Amino acid sequence: MSFCIAGVLSRLFVGIYPLGLLLLLALPTGQYGKAALVSGCWTIGNALGSPVAGIVADRFGQRRTLLLSIFAHFALATMTLGSVALDAPLPATLLLALLLGVSAVNTGPMTRARWATMWPDGSTERSAAYSVETVLDEVVFAIGPLLTAALAIQVSPYLAVASAVLLTACGATWLLFQRHTEPPRQPPVARVHRRLAARYPGMPLLLVLLLALGATCGAAEVLLVARSAELGQPGGAGLVLTCFAVGSGVSAVLYGSRTRSGPTSLRLALSASAFGLLPALYLTADSLLVLMACSAVNGLSMAPTIINAFHLLDELVPVAIQTEGMNWVWSSLSLGFGAGTATVGRIADELGARSTFSLPVVCALSAAAAAHLLHSRLKLRTKTEVPNTSR
Repeated sequence: MSFCIAGVLSRLFVGIYPLGLLLLLALPTGQYGKAALVSGCWTIGNALGSPVAGIVADRFGQRRTLLLSIFAHFALATMTLGSVALDAPLPATLLLALLLGVSAVNTGPMTRARWATMWPDGSTERSAAYSVETVLDEVVFAIGPLLTAALAIQVSPYLAVASAVLLTACGATWLLFQRHTEPPRQPPVARVHRRLAARYPGMPLLLVLLLALGATCGAAEVLLVARSAELGQPGGAGLVLTCFAVGSGVSAVLYGSRTRSGPTSLRLALSASAFGLLPALYLTADSLLVLMACSAVNGLSMAPTIINAFHLLDELVPVAIQTEGMNWVWSSLSLGFGAGTATVGRIADELGARSTFSLPVVCALSAAAAAHLLHSRLKLRTKTEVPNTSR
């Protein structure tokens, strides 16, 4: 489907902005505290804007949402780059980075909503489509850091950030013209007195899980860049981050091609358990090659966890608010990512990257604990509902 290609192009910024903004401020000084704050503010802004974009897309359609985003994104990107170039006060740069994140609409939930409209819930086609989308997400996270590192180090970090603006505008424009696959807007009567997607039973714990998962990835990304510099190879940061995406992409293909049975919440708990244990490997990395290997192994648990999270979302949230629900998922991931990114920069400056890897280890274990708690609660709810329905 051509909307998949347009979706990938329009969301490449997800793999570019966090590292691009980090390098934009860190390369001239070698300090990661301020750079991580700006990068984290962008990610937090993107997290805050995602649910709003989902609600707007469900109510007014994806086309109008994308049109508004394109113009706002271009204006705010220009202002953010100008702020850094003119060495504006830090609060102003942080505010602009936050607003820039809000304006950038992640089209991943939009393309998944298009698949959800085409295929019924629980069908093998929808499962395969979600796996394809997860692979495409990893393509974004593989290409984005490589492109960013190459442009930032070899040419200019400003060009790296500007490339995100151009790619987003091209992809979003392509996507908004594909009206035949766009999900229909929900009639007003279907939206009266409904709850937010985040308030449906099971959703709060799922979002907490994803928040911890995002914090693990955000903290790890900054620390992988800093650790590469500590090992004397700052240019290898893009390769290290790409290894994570490649590992996740491989697992997405393998996991997505299998027929799965058993409760979705149990599968999520198992994949989250692997995700919780693997980050401890980062503490053993004493060379760039070992760091790349640890990154690839950690990536193996990422895609199954994300795939299972989206399948569980299908079970928890009504189809009528599917786009909103998917945006809540990405919002939690992004909010956690931004918090992790903003937190570890200054700590890494003080203690060193290797010691600071203990923080993403704790976050990953928290994600695993939340997954097991969610599974136990949903299992208990299922047991209590069966007797009630049989009366």
